[in-house]
Amino acid sequence: MDISQNKQKIDASGKKVATLGNEYIRAKDEVSARRILVKMFSESSQQSLLLAEQIAQLDKNLKG
Repeated sequence: MDISQNKQKIDASGKKVATLGNEYIRAKDEVSARRILVKMFSESSQQSLLLAEQIAQLDKNLKG
């Protein structure tokens, strides 16, 4: 995957985490809040994978 494509996905993921954080703050009950937290953690995990891919690609580019 191209680094710029990866960056776009990481940026979109960051916005999604922020949106979920806002939903979490507005959650009316504990069950809803926990569901949103699960979504946030899932998105954070996905973001970590994207960052790892980006780091691997940058490392590959540096080594030639």
